[in-house]
Amino acid sequence: MLKTLRISLLLAATCASLTSCQKTAGSENDFENGPVTVRGEWRLAVSGGGITGKMDPVPASQDIRSVFGPDSTYAEYLNGKLTLTSTFRLATRPAYQGVPAMTVLLTKSYNSPSGQAYYRVQYVTELTPNKLYLTTGTGCAINSEYVRVQAASPATAP
Repeated sequence: MLKTLRISLLLAATCASLTSCQKTAGSENDFENGPVTVRGEWRLAVSGGGITGKMDPVPASQDIRSVFGPDSTYAEYLNGKLTLTSTFRLATRPAYQGVPAMTVLLTKSYNSPSGQAYYRVQYVTELTPNKLYLTTGTGCAINSEYVRVQAASPATAP
């Protein structure tokens, strides 16, 4: 009996130590809660794709920014002027049938001719502390590369 109790305690301690090493919320792959997050301000640096697949740097004369707030608010700026306010959310789903699920950025927009709400869908292909890569994930995908904006910036300054 005592031997069984000792083995049980040893097994419980081993299980506890193994589960403490597993990734939990806050890991680098946890987009919402982890140290690498989509929240914050991002400047569009490179865009392109489509039929040609060509990617070009965004001209300095076009300062395009996206701001993802902690309360799921979303805003777009062009040269410091607010052009869109909306909401966003992250979800997980496959880009194509039969492929593994990816993180998808859903931005709710009312920017349609009728003013009806719709979600703009972009797949997060990579997210690092300073870069955000998005694609539309369709046949002639439109791709975007954003760089994180540090501290106060012209886009959100009063």
